[in-house]
Parts: sequence; C-alpha cells; structure tokens
Amino acid sequence: MRIISANLQHGTTAEDIGSSRDCWQELARLFAAYHPDAICLQEVDYHQMRSGFQDQSRVLVAALKEATGQEWQHKFLSFFTGQVTFGVRFPAVLTASSLAIHHRLFQANRPLLGGYGVAILTPHPVRRWVSAKLGAAPPRIKISGWNPLTWRFYGGQTRSLLGAEIVTAQGRFLLGNTHLELGVATAKRQLVRSWEGLSLRAGKATPLLVGDFNLREEATRALYPYLTLATAPTFPASEPTFQIDQLFAPPNCQVLAIDTIQMPISDHRALFVELQS
Repeated sequence: MRIISANLQHGTTAEDIGSSRDCWQELARLFAAYHPDAICLQEVDYHQMRSGFQDQSRVLVAALKEATGQEWQHKFLSFFTGQVTFGVRFPAVLTASSLAIHHRLFQANRPLLGGYGVAILTPHPVRRWVSAKLGAAPPRIKISGWNPLTWRFYGGQTRSLLGAEIVTAQGRFLLGNTHLELGVATAKRQLVRSWEGLSLRAGKATPLLVGDFNLREEATRALYPYLTLATAPTFPASEPTFQIDQLFAPPNCQVLAIDTIQMPISDHRALFVELQS
C-alpha cells in the first residue's frame, strides 16, 4: 500500500501570501510519480471565497486523471459549513444524519455555504465510506503578557474522521484520514478515538490511520508503542523539523519506504509511506 498524506493549507503558498490556483497540475504530477494507492488531504477548501470558490479535492482529482490516465474515486468531509473569511461557521453534520439529509446547509460532504476539512482520493474501488465526529477543544485564552491586546482567544475547531475501505491487489484496507486539534490533550483524545473507531469497524480489512496529528512522534509512540508508526519531518516546508504528519498501522505491517514531497503550496511537505501487511 502506497499512501500520500498532504496538508494543503487550503491551496496557499508556504508563506500564506495568496492562493495558487494553477498549482494543481504540478501537484498531480508530483504525486503521480509515487504511484499512490491513496492520497489523504487535510486543510482542504470547498467553495471558499478565499480560494476562488474551488472544490479543491475535485480539481486535484481532475488533474490526477490527466496525469495518470486513471479514474479516481474521492470524497470530501467538512469539519464545518460556512465561509472562513466572514467567520460564519457551523459544525457540519455527518451525511448519514437525518438533519443533513433534509437540510443541505449542514451536509458534511457538500455543504451549501462552503466548507473546510479533509478528503481521500484513490484509483482503486471503494467498498464503503465511513466517518465519525471527534469533537473540539474547549475555548481557551493564551495569555502572553500583561497587555490584554496581546492575548489570543482559541474557539476550538470541531474535527472529524473520514475513512474509505479500499480494495487493492494486496488486500482490503480501511484507511482513515484526519487533522487533529492543536491542543495536545485534545489531539491525544481525538487520536485514541480515531484509531479505536477504525479498528472496531475494520472487520476483515486492515485499519490504517494517517493525517496531520499535530503531535510529536514521542507523544504518539507513548500512546501506542506496539503499533507500526511511519513519520518524517514535514513541517515547516522550507526546513522541516517537526514530525506531525504520521501514519499508524497494525504491528504486522512493515514500512518499506518513507519520503517527503515538497509541494508548490502549503507550509507542510507531504508524507509518502509504502507499507506491506
């Protein structure tokens, strides 16, 4: 199984100086060179004003089809619905719920007012898609001095997990993709919920969890010392020192190769992992 995990930073350059709308062909060529079985994306925009109202996962799928000559399955899952620019954000309701079915405003895969979240792309058949809510960190204030004007308020973003059971020649894999909270305690809780939820729903498939965990390698190894962990320095993109983009796999999985990919966008480098179950 060859997997790429990429935090897109909603299609902006590493310096966050503006959207790179013409980056998708180059990004597709970079990814296609690794012949991935799946690409997991974080910080993906869906019809956001700041990124030109693009459906970014769909645009990348079109570029990958051109680069590889293959048809790609894909799904986007929003953490919230609304525009980032105006601060109008509502927690997205997962698509299986009755509220999302009857009120398109709250759909998690194609929210009416736009959204922001994660996506999975694969050239293989997808047997099923799964999703789960991971919750949010409580509101908090970072006090950096005596002047209240320098204090920073964090509202705590809601987070979710998107999974795809992918059928390959090597077997079936239940691949989960997520982007965990910045707060360490919350990220740890979300990581445990993600891995345990995937494992319970995997059945005969091999569970794999990948994404931007926002946790150092030592923190994730302490939680699950018996699992196979694949990671490499991916942040910041210019001179990576942090290993926060990671992949979890069962102990019987063997990591064959790890690499990082410098992208034309994002403050992260993409993580590439090849493993064998």
